[in-house]
Amino acid sequence: MNLSLKKLLKQLTILYVSKKDSNYKKINTTLEIFFDNIIRCNNKEDALFIYKDTFPNIIIVDIDLVDSNGIELIKDIRKKNKNIPILIITNNIETHNLIEAIKLNLIDYLLKPIDVSKLIFSLNKIAKIILNSGEISTFIKKDIKYNYLEKTILHNNKTEVLTKTESRLLELLLTNKNKIVSIKEIKKVIWSDKEVSESAFKSLLNRLSKKIGKDTISNSFGIGYGLINK
Repeated sequence: MNLSLKKLLKQLTILYVSKKDSNYKKINTTLEIFFDNIIRCNNKEDALFIYKDTFPNIIIVDIDLVDSNGIELIKDIRKKNKNIPILIITNNIETHNLIEAIKLNLIDYLLKPIDVSKLIFSLNKIAKIILNSGEISTFIKKDIKYNYLEKTILHNNKTEVLTKTESRLLELLLTNKNKIVSIKEIKKVIWSDKEVSESAFKSLLNRLSKKIGKDTISNSFGIGYGLINK
């Protein structure tokens, strides 16, 4: 996988739905190499709630879940989103499941025990599909969408263009979603080792807040800022 595709995956959110079986650790360790934002659960109910709440960019589903068949979960997701890249993991390729998988427009059908090289190949394929689509975007909130390529915010059918520093700050916060990023780290990423005044720092935060929603960025007083789901 080339560097640009690796950087792309680092900016995206993946939902991994699986029980903790003998393959779980191997898959999870591989995902941690390529993604900074991984959401994990083991059942259909939680997966659907997480999907509606966080809008992941990629989904990996084990066919054998705690409360359901993974195919049923994917069917429900496909009712809402026909294009999100989905991988399915299974013990064997049964004919009826294979037919269902083809209907559901899945990226790949990976067999257990998992071959890490095949998983990486599938992730590489997904990264290329997303890159070639020209629509590399993520939801900040349910009604606020950020496009990584165009550096734009879409909200209520209105498009806002971000400046270079605004997009850097937003991407840093997205990479660390649901975490507080220290003021020191923000300044280092945005301005490198240059001195920056408190007024310039506050001005950047205020400008970005106006474009993505004033209550979107959370402030941990004296510590830092983050995009925290409330």
